[in-house]
Amino acid sequence: MNAPSMTVPADRGLGGFLHRILSDRETFFAEVEAGVGLGAKLRASFATLVGLSALYGAVAGAYAGPLQAVSAAVKLPLLFLGTLLVCFPGFYVVQVLSGSRLRLAQVLTLVLAALAVSSVLLATAVPITVFFLLTGANYYFLTLLHIVIVLGAGLVGMLALHDGLAFACEQRGVYPRKAMAIMKAWAVLFAFVGIQMAWNLQPFVGDRGEPFRLFRHHEGNFYTAILYSVERLAGGEHKPGPPAPANIDVRGLIESGRGTASDSAQAGKP
Repeated sequence: MNAPSMTVPADRGLGGFLHRILSDRETFFAEVEAGVGLGAKLRASFATLVGLSALYGAVAGAYAGPLQAVSAAVKLPLLFLGTLLVCFPGFYVVQVLSGSRLRLAQVLTLVLAALAVSSVLLATAVPITVFFLLTGANYYFLTLLHIVIVLGAGLVGMLALHDGLAFACEQRGVYPRKAMAIMKAWAVLFAFVGIQMAWNLQPFVGDRGEPFRLFRHHEGNFYTAILYSVERLAGGEHKPGPPAPANIDVRGLIESGRGTASDSAQAGKP
């Protein structure tokens, strides 16, 4: 009598999901193409994206205090999800028109999993940002550091999405080769939309020298702000903090007061 076959679950919780997207992507892509556990993968991707990007946002905002940390912890996940909301519908429609046989849930799972990979990389960079935060790095340096880390994490996430679609194209034949070029163009569009949304959601790091504000809009754009930060950093300038109280020369005031009183007394004599 043969023993009953055991079916291994596609994802054994959040830990199994992270293992799949980090070190066993081919299995993950095959399960997505086969439609295995899409609901669980979507939930795990969403939880990973929100939780780990919020962690990174809190550390970035901690430079300016607790309120900014909470604000950035909320706004960074919103940045990823808002950009996805704007860009995903057009991406999916173009894929369908290009001949893709992947369903909506499958494409969304691949995209969310790619953003989850980005959030994992952000979490791994938290010790680096904490180190510079505790060792007194200035505002301009921290701003540029966070931009480089977030853009780098986003690039790696897009590469993971490219690998997933390439697997569907080359191994399964359910994704047209010509759509790969469209995916690359969409990744660039995703980056530009994300940059513009980040500019509208600022500040993330916050300014110690100013009171907390949920949103702060400046003239110019993201690119001029980057050039300005680079110039200030190269020039050795620091973000000015709150003005220090002026030193009052008490002794000088007393002497001045005595002199004024003496003059008044002299003037009052006949």
